[in-house]
Amino acid sequence: MLPSLTDAEIVKLWDKDPGLLKSLHKQHEERIQASVDDPLRYGFNLAGWSRIQDALETSDEALVLGGNRSGKTTGCAKAVMRAVQESMDGHIVCFSQNEDTSIKVQQAAIWEMMPKEFKKKTKSIEGYINYSMQNGFTAKSFIFPDTRTRVDFKTYTQFSNNQTILEGMEFGFKDPKGINIGTWLDEYLGDATLVNTLRFRLATRNSKMLIGFTPIDGFTPFVAEYLAGAEIQETRYAELLDRDLPVVQNCSERDAKIVYLHSDENPWGGYKRIAKDLASQSEEEIMVRAYGIPVKSMTSLIPMFSTSVNVLGDEENQHKMQFPDISDKSQFTCYQVLDPAGARNFVSIWAAVNEEGEVYVIREWPDRYNYGECALFGEPRWKYGPAAKKIGFDIAAYVELFQEIEEDLGIEVYERVGDSRYFARENENNEDLFTVFSDHGMDFVPSSGVMEETGIAALDEWFAYNPNAKVDAANKPMCYLHESCENTLDSLINYNSRGKNDEALKDFFDVMRYLRMINSGDGPDHYNPSIINALDTKNKGY
Repeated sequence: MLPSLTDAEIVKLWDKDPGLLKSLHKQHEERIQASVDDPLRYGFNLAGWSRIQDALETSDEALVLGGNRSGKTTGCAKAVMRAVQESMDGHIVCFSQNEDTSIKVQQAAIWEMMPKEFKKKTKSIEGYINYSMQNGFTAKSFIFPDTRTRVDFKTYTQFSNNQTILEGMEFGFKDPKGINIGTWLDEYLGDATLVNTLRFRLATRNSKMLIGFTPIDGFTPFVAEYLAGAEIQETRYAELLDRDLPVVQNCSERDAKIVYLHSDENPWGGYKRIAKDLASQSEEEIMVRAYGIPVKSMTSLIPMFSTSVNVLGDEENQHKMQFPDISDKSQFTCYQVLDPAGARNFVSIWAAVNEEGEVYVIREWPDRYNYGECALFGEPRWKYGPAAKKIGFDIAAYVELFQEIEEDLGIEVYERVGDSRYFARENENNEDLFTVFSDHGMDFVPSSGVMEETGIAALDEWFAYNPNAKVDAANKPMCYLHESCENTLDSLINYNSRGKNDEALKDFFDVMRYLRMINSGDGPDHYNPSIINALDTKNKGY
């Protein structure tokens, strides 16, 4: 900010040197006017815009997420126009949702950053600029005269209708003097098809990709690919949540950075009004609206599931309760749910329920820490990850593994539930899995056979609460996951029941459904230890 003189300073200077006061006032007002007339050269940079520039300097791709009125689009436009002005003979392509948003948002933002001397119709052998507020740039393109750099504006619909529109093109600069930007995708809601096409068009000139996204309605599977396993590199204090939140993250799977722009970083964005409107909103709403942090998938079948509410760790803080000690049999009754597979590893979760009916998913197998992801995002479908690759355990090995896990957790399982259809299949000895597991000392009961839609609806009820009110004893969901259950978490967020496209996500989603449908859909019960002891016929099972 450029502060003006205080009233006391004005009076003091007027008495001492009126000429100096007039000179300072003129410089102050001219500096402000220059920032309006030519924001590319003289505009005031927001802190988030510097993070965008830094990300593009150090990584091939930058995903920019912003809160309401955080200046995300303006910051991206400034980065693009700086690249246009700095380097010679380049070609940049800018994508928007449709022609209307391209003209009113993306092209308008680029025009705002156009140097003052070119904000007029410019026509020469080496350049062409013709812009109107009504129609944007003529022919959806301009050539910057000083650097002979072409900028084209296209829409996602154009590419969807004709995926050859980029054939033969190379984007970026052959000899960049600054940041080598080749493309800017604004509010990208698509899958990886366009991005993968552009990556090959950027490779020749080793240029950068800039992607903007507003997570108000949740994140797409494509954005989830960036977010998965991202490591926090830089944080900033979030006033409305009274804690630090990430502003820069490193992507784990590619050379990319995620940059967050906070609403309170833009002094012209009306932050005081935004903060006032968010005062009574949920933490999830605040994270999205004020800080641009995605908290749920657009396509989720469990829309109320929230990582900020339903995922707990071993340490309590002012925003989340601590995951309870579920080894106390007087407080919790434990269950195991198992989904076998022929060509893949079996999938299992362990959960505990207390007297109030609160369910805590304690452990998953195979887990991300030891085995990696069970599902990897791909186009056009999710793919099985390393954790799904069959280890080759027989039933005896699985029983031994499960016993080790339960011993490590310090729990005794009251009931084990297995996928009713797969468990009922008979092997070459005419034995089903119920029999084989029982022969090895573990008894399973069949899962509910209700339709998948019924189980999904019931599972959604477990995560229901009023997001516009404080989470407390009277307003809370009934199901929580330990933060180590990352494969289960991915499944709950991303599974969308799209047949084969989502098949790799289905196993962990299914075991959660089976858990929910125990006791004819009422869910697992907590049993008094005295009753359990009366029913105990074995040392390790009931």
